Amino acid sequence: MPTSFHLAQGFTATALIATGLPFILGCQKDDDEPTTQTIVVYVDTVTVPPGAVADVDGNVYPTTVIGTQRWMAENLRTSHYANGDPISYAPESAQWVGQNTGAWTNYAGDFGYDAIYGKLYNWYTVVDPRNVCPDGWHVASDDEWKELESAMGVPLSDLDVYGERGSDSNVGGQLKSVILWDDPNSGANDSSGFSGYPGGERLPPGTFSSISAKGIWWTASEYDPGLAWLRELYNTSTGVYRLYHFKTQGCSVRCVED
Repeated sequence: MPTSFHLAQGFTATALIATGLPFILGCQKDDDEPTTQTIVVYVDTVTVPPGAVADVDGNVYPTTVIGTQRWMAENLRTSHYANGDPISYAPESAQWVGQNTGAWTNYAGDFGYDAIYGKLYNWYTVVDPRNVCPDGWHVASDDEWKELESAMGVPLSDLDVYGERGSDSNVGGQLKSVILWDDPNSGANDSSGFSGYPGGERLPPGTFSSISAKGIWWTASEYDPGLAWLRELYNTSTGVYRLYHFKTQGCSVRCVED
């Protein structure tokens, strides 16, 4: 129902409160003289369950504790940085190729993948100082991924290895969800609660690859000016792969609590 309240001396605003939606207040002077002042108001109605976290777009993510860290248990879906600035949307190959600032897309440009697999981001997005993660969270570094892997059974002597590690301890299987992966989904039991989905990737030329066969996540750590560290899980492997790829690749993102 309409609600009236004073904005400043001499002005009254009347609005129909619409839960969770932006609405415009029409303003007039108390003496009924028209004015041109317009105010847009947003009402935040996002409900965040205990143990979950919400991004700036209102997407809510479950979380899981692994060792001493709290991780998101779903891939990031936001299209804005934490301060509200939009991340560039680059669905076409011509838009994606050569990007050296933050950009996102959905796999094959299909929004239908968004709710389950999240978005694919280039590396410039994850290191932008405006923060792609919710306030109080950040994209994990290579060292923070090693901390997760160590807690799950990767030997200390293998943490810095390039390639597959932790296969003997089924670390990859502990990280993978038990659904959505192509057979054989080796070792998958999701005992960590990480629920790693096979969201595939976008290659630097703009083509898409490996949905349902590979999950690939950026770290916030640079390898060299053109390459950055990431992690990969495969449907045919029980390990977790520590690799580096071109920063213009599109990968999934998980955030860890500060």
